[in-house]
Amino acid sequence: MTDSILPKATQYHRMPVRLLNGLLRGLNTLGVARIKLDQATLLARAKSDTGLSDFGDPRFMEPMQVLLQSLETEAELNPIGRFLNRSNILRLLKHRLYVEDLLKRHPEILEREIPDPVVIVGLARSGTTRLHRLLAADERFLHLKAWESVNPVPYPKSFSARDKGSVDPRITAIDLGLKAVLYMSPQIAAVHPLGTFEIEEEVGLIQHGFSSQIFELQAKVPRFGEWLMSHDQIAAYEYMVVLMKIISWYRNDPVDKPWILKTPQHMQDLDALMRVFPGAKLICSHRDPIKCVGSACSMTWNAILRDSDSVTADWVGQAWFSKTERMLKKTMRVRKQMVPAENQYDVQYADIGADWQQAIRGIYDFLDMPITEQAKNSMQAWVDSNVQHKHGAHKYSLANFGLDRDEVDQRLMFYRDHYNIPYENSNPHAQQEPA
Repeated sequence: MTDSILPKATQYHRMPVRLLNGLLRGLNTLGVARIKLDQATLLARAKSDTGLSDFGDPRFMEPMQVLLQSLETEAELNPIGRFLNRSNILRLLKHRLYVEDLLKRHPEILEREIPDPVVIVGLARSGTTRLHRLLAADERFLHLKAWESVNPVPYPKSFSARDKGSVDPRITAIDLGLKAVLYMSPQIAAVHPLGTFEIEEEVGLIQHGFSSQIFELQAKVPRFGEWLMSHDQIAAYEYMVVLMKIISWYRNDPVDKPWILKTPQHMQDLDALMRVFPGAKLICSHRDPIKCVGSACSMTWNAILRDSDSVTADWVGQAWFSKTERMLKKTMRVRKQMVPAENQYDVQYADIGADWQQAIRGIYDFLDMPITEQAKNSMQAWVDSNVQHKHGAHKYSLANFGLDRDEVDQRLMFYRDHYNIPYENSNPHAQQEPA
């Protein structure tokens, strides 16, 4: 391992953000403007803001408590970070209250059937977003928009807005939120394309069970991350299904349309996914793990540094390298033990890049579905409007995160060998490199 050469987290903060953090920190030392992150206070505030009291399935309480303890004792949040984490947690709690209120008024929602989905499973940065958005262009699949992933539950005002043909307040909230995110972390757009109406993954739904990797992208919470890794996440996945039913009911989706799902979190919790969707069809994407680790570290670094002044790139490198190794081993084990061979299909990132149309044809053969003209035209339209580096090139290296390329390669060789994954550049272990 080496030492990172990246600047300190604070050097990425815009000057107004630094000044505001300094002001708030000074006020905090005087006992002013302190933000509480204890469970009792947050639960009480969510109840007060909504006038509701039923949070539903109480299994979320344990991971929420672990998260809050980790935020207090490990995250070293700056004042703005404390405010943003508090706001995020309150959003989730309010949504849970809205869910139970909605289900009491419309119990038929839970009677909806969710057909076996098609699920893209792969490490972050392994082409899963591209595959997801290509397949979601096929109108025979259901998918989430970004605003639905973040705000999946209709607000009381959402119904009246829909009846009047006006903009759903949830959409307005996401528009404002994205502007704030891109102001504070402008580099994020080059890592993961953001937009209110972009096709988005369901990790935002899983977050409502307080068992999501999103929290690990927002703060240094190793104790919480270990809890996620070592505990069954079936409660969060069952709650995800409830939210999917609410979204489909509100949109009046056809009941026979399958969802196309995708989030790298399934690499960590594939067992929970298969328990809620035992008939799911898995499309498993594979990329050179050297590239995946470096890119995932960069993605995490660009997100996590906003809320902390002291988090380091070296810590991010060690944490996500270890996490990647553990996720790969678990996914390989679960695929062997829980997923029928006929329900899983492997695709290489290199093949998607070389000829995405050929890669898609292989996927549709696996799904035993014809590729319609609508699907082909819509996929091509998406490709034409989403050229690589549209939002700027995503530049990174393992050395930026204190990681050694050879060590990463050797420790993850079990994965490369099993799926015959090619190197994206010259093999450092070859005796003689090809010309």
